Amino acid sequence: MTMRPALRLSLGLGTLATLWLALFVVSSANVSDEPEPSVAASAGVAGDAPAGAEDEAAIDALLVQSRDTFVAGQWQESLAATKALVTRFPGQHVYIARLAEIYNKLGQPAEEAATWELFMDRAPLPADACPYIGYAYRRLGKDDLALHAFERCYESDTTNSELAFFVGLANEWMSRFQPAEEYYDKAISIATVHYDSSVGLARLRLHRNQLDDALSRAKLVLGKVPKHVDALLVAGLAEQRGGHRREARAYLEQAVTLSKDYFDVQLALGILDYSESRYATARQHFEAAAKLDARRRDEVQPWLVRTASVKVGS
Repeated sequence: MTMRPALRLSLGLGTLATLWLALFVVSSANVSDEPEPSVAASAGVAGDAPAGAEDEAAIDALLVQSRDTFVAGQWQESLAATKALVTRFPGQHVYIARLAEIYNKLGQPAEEAATWELFMDRAPLPADACPYIGYAYRRLGKDDLALHAFERCYESDTTNSELAFFVGLANEWMSRFQPAEEYYDKAISIATVHYDSSVGLARLRLHRNQLDDALSRAKLVLGKVPKHVDALLVAGLAEQRGGHRREARAYLEQAVTLSKDYFDVQLALGILDYSESRYATARQHFEAAAKLDARRRDEVQPWLVRTASVKVGS
């Protein structure tokens, strides 16, 4: 299984009621987990029909095509071969996981979520589907199903701080702030130190307009992880909402340097620039945000209208 990607958590700049995970990209599959062609063809796994000698060559060809096109980033070419492998070896969770990752790369969250569901049904460690399955449901706008998936993962291993964190995160997406806080606290109690959960608690303080507490918690994380983009974003928003523009800019500009493709950072900097009459650079940030997530264009659209007459670079 691949490692989960670095988190980038949306805060929303108005009511802070809507939260999201920024564009999720699953890293390349660990092809070393894949059975060698001849082994997979002859042995199979539980629930798979054994291959005959004539069939082995065809299966070997599928295995090579699926693996090589995946490694080369040829997602469409890898799709057909990998689907055929999953059909031929329905109990081999390695191929199911690869198929889910291909759907992710192709931008097909419905198919990705359904494939991770299949993985959870058939893999020896179903929780390995998290957080990917939750991200897929999130992109479909089905936060309730994301929460349910994360809860299932956590129930399979209540000693895992990461799984507790994601239950907290999904609750936060749904504005269920009390259970979100409980699960962030659980993650921290399990791991002693869990920075993503600490930032989650800071975000919850920001939701409640407890700016000093939010800033303090974010700064504690930054003292240990100076490049934690979400902590920088929380600190920047807390300072911005507190009227401390210079301090806000320092945090937000560091965040955008680390992550230029983060919708909320671009939008936050655009609003900050606009408030300081830096209309040209504000427009640049608004245009960048609009390109990053078409689903959230309505959030940036009013700012695009306000700066419509501005010529970028002027």
